[in-house]
Amino acid sequence: MKITHPLTYALLGAVAALALMVVTGAGHSPEAVGRYQISTCLKRDWVYVYVIDTVTGEVRFVDEKNENKPFPEIKSAR
Repeated sequence: MKITHPLTYALLGAVAALALMVVTGAGHSPEAVGRYQISTCLKRDWVYVYVIDTVTGEVRFVDEKNENKPFPEIKSAR
């Protein structure tokens, strides 16, 4: 079967592109994605890490004592 009409190629391409978008489409992302930002500062061979909650505006200082804790369990920045 030989396809000679250009409109058929365009239609097949559009269907293939739509099928690819449906198959690889991302689902709904959780609300916390992009909520937290990280800021670092280097002073005298020591790295200071601050985590900022962009929704509430809270800033928390992260050190070796609380580096694996969830955000609500870290005490507020100085």
